[in-house]
Amino acid sequence: MRFRITVETDAPDGPEETVALCTDAEAYYVDLPLPARHRYELRGCLPKGGLAAAVASALAGGPAPLGGLTLHALDRHGVPVEPAWDVWCLAEVRILGGGPAGAHDAPVDITLEAVLGGHAGENADEQPEVPEVPPPFSGFVLTGTGDEDFGVCTQVALIDKEPEPDIAPPRLLGCELRGPLSAAWGSGEDQFDLGGVYLSSLDRTGVVIDEHWTCLHVASWAPSPAGTGRVDLTLDMSCNDFRSSAAGTVHDMWWDGPPREPNLWAPLSGFERGAWSRATQNNRAARPTPGTRPEATRHLDGRYITDEQGFALALGEAVNGPGGYFGSCFGTIEYALGDDCGARPPFTLVWHDHEVARACLGRTPLTYDASPPFAEILAFFAAHKVDVVLA
Repeated sequence: MRFRITVETDAPDGPEETVALCTDAEAYYVDLPLPARHRYELRGCLPKGGLAAAVASALAGGPAPLGGLTLHALDRHGVPVEPAWDVWCLAEVRILGGGPAGAHDAPVDITLEAVLGGHAGENADEQPEVPEVPPPFSGFVLTGTGDEDFGVCTQVALIDKEPEPDIAPPRLLGCELRGPLSAAWGSGEDQFDLGGVYLSSLDRTGVVIDEHWTCLHVASWAPSPAGTGRVDLTLDMSCNDFRSSAAGTVHDMWWDGPPREPNLWAPLSGFERGAWSRATQNNRAARPTPGTRPEATRHLDGRYITDEQGFALALGEAVNGPGGYFGSCFGTIEYALGDDCGARPPFTLVWHDHEVARACLGRTPLTYDASPPFAEILAFFAAHKVDVVLA
């Protein structure tokens, strides 16, 4: 079986109930189409900072990237509404034109192109096409990535809307149905709403490679050619970002079980490294036995630390061996340092080929989740009593 659907039981802290085990899938590991880009007009703006600079750049030489843009409603006194329930977000913003940059003495209208929603279009389904401005409101305060002050505007208009791209529904094939899903199939229901479930990818032995919580609706089902009593399910899911081709590549690499040698992730792309990181979090074979005494010195292979994911993967293998996990960011690494996760400070970390990370890591403009600079990583380890030896 390659996929499993489980639901939570009514028993407090009880085991999850398996409702489907499936042999294969169709249209499951796919790269989702890019979200639609719409054209908006911010009216009555007093632009500041990066927004004013982007307007000047667009007027001088064409569309100018801005990054993220958040609009926070202002009450009739010009004060941001609290709590911040009326916040509206755009992502991947490009400024197309507008009034003169720095026109603080008179309002201007700014035309832009963007994706509706948060980073990469998240939460777009929960937002209106344009933010509403009820009579008590006076407009919006504009902020950018990192809460940079971009000024204010009075109104937002949608002036050109692209159709949202179609997403092929995934199908789980050759499924053995159990519990409520089996009962629904037996009763002849055309569709069935499972609600919140855990959808897992499994290896050859049935061990979880990756698991995600999602709201799942069975849009249709039919007897499967895989055998008597088997069913093919066509699904509608609330979350789809874990179904990428990058995840499919990694899950195929883990099909025979966790890796037995280090650095198999090294040639992978950034998206594939992210999927590998998620697989390591479920790799119980690489987790240390609680209470075991950690080694005083760990060796970090730095040859492939070209991004933040590479740093986390190399650190996980330095501490817990091939396929090991020891956090994916400062927050989770800090947690691992304080728990029975394979290494407790104080200990020594010998960082081999550190020059690669020194040259590659660091923040770049207009990007999200950029890797921390090399010096910041060293300062983090020093603050947590990890002695880093550069080799």
